[in-house]
Amino acid sequence: MKNVVLFCLMLLVCVAGRSQEVGAAKHMFKVFYYDKNDVRTDIPENEHVSTKLSGGILVHKAKIVLLGDTAKINLSNHKDLYVEIVDTIQLKPEYFHILKLKVKKGNREATRWSNSPVGVKDSSDDFIPTMLYPADRNSYRVDIKDLPSGHYLVLYQEGLNTLLEVYDFDK
Repeated sequence: MKNVVLFCLMLLVCVAGRSQEVGAAKHMFKVFYYDKNDVRTDIPENEHVSTKLSGGILVHKAKIVLLGDTAKINLSNHKDLYVEIVDTIQLKPEYFHILKLKVKKGNREATRWSNSPVGVKDSSDDFIPTMLYPADRNSYRVDIKDLPSGHYLVLYQEGLNTLLEVYDFDK
């Protein structure tokens, strides 16, 4: 009987620990826009994202790949996009970027960093110069009105480290 009670207690501890892990998997940031009625509309995180390393013997590129050739959200008629930093302790506004995606083989991709014998470059031509302007307590505004039409994503990258919470949109 003692072993059964111990087993049940261990099982309860494991289940409680697992539920805390699942609850801890919350977003560290969110991306949203305001519709024509000034209603906040969150852009859903793209869960169909992967990374790949490409290149040859001496040159490598780290790419981010999103399934499909279009995003679910089209912001052609919007001039601003907003980033809400949920984890204000770990994330810093200066490391948010917009990347331009290229369509290849039915998917969209962008280069995050590359290396060669000369050194490591922690950005690429896919990075769009991005400036976040304070909008609210933990929210920042990004001016997107001058972005040419195309496929984009909002990404948090500090050096070579990338947080794979990806929010994509078309313009």
